[in-house]
Amino acid sequence: MVDLRPLLLINALAFMLLLTAGFAHIKNPDAPELAAFAALPALDLSPLTGEAETQPTQSTPSIEVEEDEVFADVQDTATEVSATPASPFAPATDATAETMTAALDPALSTSPVTGTAPSQVPATDLQKADLQQVTAPPVGTLTVRSNVHDDRVRINGQDYGSTRLNLELAPGKYVIEVTKPGYKGWSQTVDLARDDQLIVHATLEELTQVEFRNGTWRHGVVTGQGTYRAADGTFYEGGFLDKQFHGNGKLQRPDGARYEGEWVNGKKEGYGTLKLPDGDTYTGYFQRDLFNGEGTLTKSNGDIYTGHWVDGKLNGEGSLTTPQGLMYVGTFVDNEFGGTGEITYPDGTHYTGGFSKSLFHGNGVLTYRDGKKYIGQFIEGQYHGKGELLNPNGSKISGTFKFGKPYGQATLTTPAGEVFTARSSEPGVCYRLKSYRATQCPPMEGW
Repeated sequence: MVDLRPLLLINALAFMLLLTAGFAHIKNPDAPELAAFAALPALDLSPLTGEAETQPTQSTPSIEVEEDEVFADVQDTATEVSATPASPFAPATDATAETMTAALDPALSTSPVTGTAPSQVPATDLQKADLQQVTAPPVGTLTVRSNVHDDRVRINGQDYGSTRLNLELAPGKYVIEVTKPGYKGWSQTVDLARDDQLIVHATLEELTQVEFRNGTWRHGVVTGQGTYRAADGTFYEGGFLDKQFHGNGKLQRPDGARYEGEWVNGKKEGYGTLKLPDGDTYTGYFQRDLFNGEGTLTKSNGDIYTGHWVDGKLNGEGSLTTPQGLMYVGTFVDNEFGGTGEITYPDGTHYTGGFSKSLFHGNGVLTYRDGKKYIGQFIEGQYHGKGELLNPNGSKISGTFKFGKPYGQATLTTPAGEVFTARSSEPGVCYRLKSYRATQCPPMEGW
């Protein structure tokens, strides 16, 4: 059997020469060498094929193209050539097509002699596109969402900003962390495969445990329940609102002062108990850090003040008791007896009446432990003005008093009921009623 491959190769080369000549004629149809080449007779291939058939000799017509005609793409022409049977004498076979392909594109076949691949030639655009498709890096899609705004997302330690995120990443394992001040951090590890479309939902829980330590509000939480430790030893445990003590809480200061009760915006306000460094203790209502409202102050010496407080002082109805037995019930003005009240002293002396700056003032009744009694007016704790001094034996002095003593004209009544008039300017001189005769005043306490 005759080997037709050389013949096919020659035909292919001839066709390519004709094609090249056509291009040259288009560019320069008057070139003499191309005209001569176009006049060559057809090749006689009968000696190679062994067939007796003789082809008529004919000239190859020249190819004429209008000047404004655009020649087709070279690649399309090459594709058309590769699809045309190489020999005009016999139909193309698979071997023929393979031979033609090898002749036109050596990069797509092996050498017929050595069977090895020839050297590489530049790839076509189509081949480059195929190569890029094959060598494109594999990726997957990762979407990260969360239930809060202004969060921060880190993936494998790299900051990616805030959610919502849509990322294309190479296949692999990723550690996703979502954080926001005031919220508990969230993290999750995912395995991303090629062409995966993963959607991750991060749910952050708001932190309510407040902790102030070493000058720092940990985790940025400043509202809720927690603790406060200052460098000077101040310690607080309870409620917070925007870094301020708020709600119920306990405070202990370095000087020993302690408070347990209600707070509003960093100040004692509401009901609570305050123990001061000197041992005094107040239990009651506060406003703006001061005693305000009903409350009781127990002093370190045992005195107990109970009543209505205004800005840290007793003002209004209240009471005072002491370990020695003194008891006052009445009105207070700036921590002192004022207005009207009633006081009992440890020795049994009792007073009911007006007060000013904790002294008897105005009208009142003072009864001593021995039974002596004064009924009348007082100024700065002394008898002053109209009054009557009653002695335990039944005698009495009625009239005007000045700084604790009778002044001017007075009426003296003896225990037996005798009545005399006398003047403080005439000591020892008395006058009986309706008599102008002077007589010796009877002995009388207080005269």
